[in-house]
Amino acid sequence: MIEESAQVVEARAGYAWVETRRRSACGSCSVGGACGTSVIAKLIGNRSHRFRVRDDLGVLPGEQVVIGIPDATLTRASLTAYLLPLLALMGTAVLAQALGAGEGLTALAGLLGLGLGMALAGRSSIRGRERYRPLLLRRAPDRPRLVGMPAGNRRPQSLKVRGLSK
Repeated sequence: MIEESAQVVEARAGYAWVETRRRSACGSCSVGGACGTSVIAKLIGNRSHRFRVRDDLGVLPGEQVVIGIPDATLTRASLTAYLLPLLALMGTAVLAQALGAGEGLTALAGLLGLGLGMALAGRSSIRGRERYRPLLLRRAPDRPRLVGMPAGNRRPQSLKVRGLSK
């Protein structure tokens, strides 16, 4: 199971909208900003993603939760998105070659097959949208947080750490 933490942004009867933040591996190695991944991460930015999940836990907006996708579902989605268009490309190109088409027509047939494969993959993902939807697994464990902190710039009288104090 691939798991990710998320925050509930909206809750309705039977389902909830959760939001995750895109994370990049950049900054975690010694190469830093010299690799291509960091350039792509800067171009894409730190956007959030919203997902609709079935809510069996009764979560509330603002809660931290853990969502997940089963490994088999991820594998199936990857094969549909990547392998189906590739097989369609190769299949139509081989068929065109077997029928005696020249190089130009074979390349065109391959491109048409790629387009057909991408259309089939897209149609399959729309038809099976519920199958690929993340699952709401559990509420995230509470993190220790400061309580008793006054608003503004005033200094607190006393600080207690919820979850760690006796």
